[in-house]
Amino acid sequence: MSRRIVEHLLAARVGDLGVYAHRLLGRPYLRQDDFSPAVTPAEASHIEGLSRRARGNGPAPIIVLGVMPRSGTNFVRDILALHPDTCADPGGLHEFPLLHTARHAAMFRRDYIQYFPSSADAVGRWDLLAMLAGAWFRELQHEAGNRHIVLKSPHVQNLSLAPHVFADVRLILCLRDGRDVVDSWTSTFDQARLGRKTFDQLATEWSLAAQAILDCEPGGPSFHPRMMVVRYEQLQAGDAALVARMLEHGDLAPERYDFEAYEALPVRGSSRSTAAAERKWSPQEKDQDFRPVGRWTSWPERQRARFDRIAGSVLERAGYERG
Repeated sequence: MSRRIVEHLLAARVGDLGVYAHRLLGRPYLRQDDFSPAVTPAEASHIEGLSRRARGNGPAPIIVLGVMPRSGTNFVRDILALHPDTCADPGGLHEFPLLHTARHAAMFRRDYIQYFPSSADAVGRWDLLAMLAGAWFRELQHEAGNRHIVLKSPHVQNLSLAPHVFADVRLILCLRDGRDVVDSWTSTFDQARLGRKTFDQLATEWSLAAQAILDCEPGGPSFHPRMMVVRYEQLQAGDAALVARMLEHGDLAPERYDFEAYEALPVRGSSRSTAAAERKWSPQEKDQDFRPVGRWTSWPERQRARFDRIAGSVLERAGYERG
């Protein structure tokens, strides 16, 4: 059993064991509620206030969230980091999966109430998470100074909580063709380890996560003005106008940005990199064969059809070609 699976099991509660059992057996284990838990207007207003007061004043942080790992969050982070008014990865936080842990924060609240039952009405299920987020940003701002904090995570579980737990934060949601995400995942991560995700699990995860992101676009049921959806393919193609809109969304002046440096950005963490593991995530110059878009077109027809059965309607909704 891999060390990562052991660590997950040690951290799990009784309610998590069914999820891990389904994952180990290759069965679906995620639901739409994992990405869009219901939040009442009263809860949203309350936790937003807690987070805002805990954070205090300062430039609005920017958080990049990806549809799932291998969706391009490193690339989006590197684009933003070129702006002189940003501070990327403060505190050495190269990933910031705080939102992903929301359910465990609710469990911590239940533990607290168990010892102090009289506090049940005084502590809401997301209160501790919101205060932690705000206080964490406040601490990181000491390093960032007057610059905007930039953090990232390749997950959108609990996305409906994001604009409230992360009060005043500018959220950038990165969407990528699910077939290229799955292709990159299987080329990057050790598929021989116990607990690896199956093709169907990966396709299902992308479908659920992509739906949650698409719901945040203008006109969607989860739209919030502090959220912006970007597509990896457009940024990879050198869409400077999209980058300018992304900067404006983050309260960053486009006129202070080095667009030439954006066009020359090196590659980090490519699934096709031949570098040693310790160097794979360091910047590497693009070569002429670097083509991260459309790798799925080399899939056999059977595999294309399988992905289409699971996630084809979401691909279409997201504007991608169906197989």
